[in-house]
Amino acid sequence: MKRLLVFFALFAIICSCSSPREGKYRVSIYATNDLHGKFFDSLYSGNKANRVSMANISAYMKERRASDGEENIVFLDLGDALQGDNASYYSNFIDTNRNDGHHLFARIAEYMGYDALVVGNHDIETGHPVYDRLLDELHVPYLAANSLKNDGSGSYFDEYAIIRRGGLKIAVIGMTNPNIKSWLDESLWSGMHFVEIEHLADSLVRSVKAAENPDVTILAIHAGLGDGSNDLENPARYLASKLQGVDVIFAAHDHQMCCEKIFNGTDSTLLLEGACRAQYLSHADIELEFSADSIVGKRICGELVPMEGVEKCGDYLACFKDYFNRVKSFTNRKVGTLEKDMQTCDAYFGPSDYMSLIHSIQLNASGADISFAAPLTTNGLIKAGDFDFQGLFTIYPFENQLFVIELDGGQIKDYLEYSYNCWIATMKHKDDHIINLVHDTSAGGYSFRNMPYNFDSAANIEYEVDVRQPFGKRIAIKGMTDGRPFHADSLYTVALSSYRASGGGDLLVQGAGIAADSLSSIVVKKLDDLRTLIYNMYTSGEDKNIKDWDNWKFVPESWTADALKRDKTLLFPQAR
Repeated sequence: MKRLLVFFALFAIICSCSSPREGKYRVSIYATNDLHGKFFDSLYSGNKANRVSMANISAYMKERRASDGEENIVFLDLGDALQGDNASYYSNFIDTNRNDGHHLFARIAEYMGYDALVVGNHDIETGHPVYDRLLDELHVPYLAANSLKNDGSGSYFDEYAIIRRGGLKIAVIGMTNPNIKSWLDESLWSGMHFVEIEHLADSLVRSVKAAENPDVTILAIHAGLGDGSNDLENPARYLASKLQGVDVIFAAHDHQMCCEKIFNGTDSTLLLEGACRAQYLSHADIELEFSADSIVGKRICGELVPMEGVEKCGDYLACFKDYFNRVKSFTNRKVGTLEKDMQTCDAYFGPSDYMSLIHSIQLNASGADISFAAPLTTNGLIKAGDFDFQGLFTIYPFENQLFVIELDGGQIKDYLEYSYNCWIATMKHKDDHIINLVHDTSAGGYSFRNMPYNFDSAANIEYEVDVRQPFGKRIAIKGMTDGRPFHADSLYTVALSSYRASGGGDLLVQGAGIAADSLSSIVVKKLDDLRTLIYNMYTSGEDKNIKDWDNWKFVPESWTADALKRDKTLLFPQAR
């Protein structure tokens, strides 16, 4: 009798598994993107707090799982989680003892119930020790199908994940940004190379669908929206318009907001991106109708869900309280002292204390002839007096190394011409704008037309920028600051960030005219990361060697003085 009961039980299971699906099946897919270390609701010092963080997301996702059922929810992250905040920095480079537990983000990913994670370019920027550790410790797929091993043995990261929810089989294909080579030194991604998403996406979608026969196919990419053209860095809209067989594309990287459907020739693809730093969740709601196990109807809709106003999850904060306190203790260590307030936005309107600090550390640490650097914090303020590691993050928010390259004088001038062409407009009248800005009618304010982290100035040469002249004729280099002549055909060593030396911002390629494949050949020295160099400078007392680099100016000053004041008021109305 027992054997007979077992037989009937097994028969019932087999029949239930093989019975054709009928009716409607629904799944909700949520995604975070570009978290940049916003794991906690506090900035660790004083009474400052993040308006939103993973604590808000945790509360929202718990509510959705309780409401819709855990079995109907898929949760993804689209990359760039490992950089941008002291919590991520501390877990990446300070708390590296594996015996003390998993990497913070691995623990958070498990707590939050992520089903798959995509690798971002800033995750690669942390280096092999960090992301290899994540690969080892994560209990969910870490996706970057276009990160191909140099030995030809396949992808360095996982290609795709198969997730079963709501009676549906969901394939999530993940890819990272293929432009990493142009931003990061090869030592950070040794052993692999990155294939253009457009070159791989169609064939991979086809092969995954043939092998897995999913009901829903998702493309999750750490790449930006773009304008619909096949842009290497930002191809999402292009992919949505060309790619067949994909139900939803989740985009990231450029910190934009998007919820739109794009016609691909036969159907519409939902495209989603939720800004950055835990501000929004991207949400795709998918309902499929089956008859005799065949899909006869499909409904896909999307939304961006704001996290501001969502109550923080107390259980999440309690779970990671000990780790938060360790980060807080690390953050509140004194780094140095400022004699006066440092406002980073001053850098866009001429020589500034902020850029003098960056140029000084680059020249002092490298011994180079010239320094190139751009402001990396748009509108930060560090008050006079002692500052801590949080202040150091305001000064230098990225993990860029300091490199030294060789350029001739002509290339240096061309580099600066390109930089200032992104930075300023050509003035025809003294009442014109001096900054290359755009009026955002939706937001009611002004912003830079181009990315301000590409506005490089130079130190240790004396030069003028004539705002009346067109591109190519604005920069007049008078000589070195010590009085020596500057020659167009002489070679100079130039200190700059590894991001810039690898081609970031195109100042070396489009500006100085150096072929992208030749960039590594002009590098003559690689030093520590710049934040560490700044930290060491202050803690060793060498900050007394910071020089006031008042070595360049916009001319004619009869035009530029008033124009700079006007544009600063438009761009930064709260700045002093």
